Amino acid sequence: MMHSLVEQRYQQAREQFAEWGVDTEKALETLAQLPISLHCWQGDDVTGFEQCGGGPSGGILATGN
Repeated sequence: MMHSLVEQRYQQAREQFAEWGVDTEKALETLAQLPISLHCWQGDDVTGFEQCGGGPSGGILATGN
């Protein structure tokens, strides 16, 4: 069910972007050719290693800032 919902929403978005002259399929093909590097600074999270008795938390803390 979720897959069909995603497909339905994509088709709606595709139609909306087409109204602005954007070919989403071409855009996705172009994006597929671009190498992207995402860095993850999970090693120190937000507080770092400064707290005594603790190491990395094992996850990423998203603060929204």
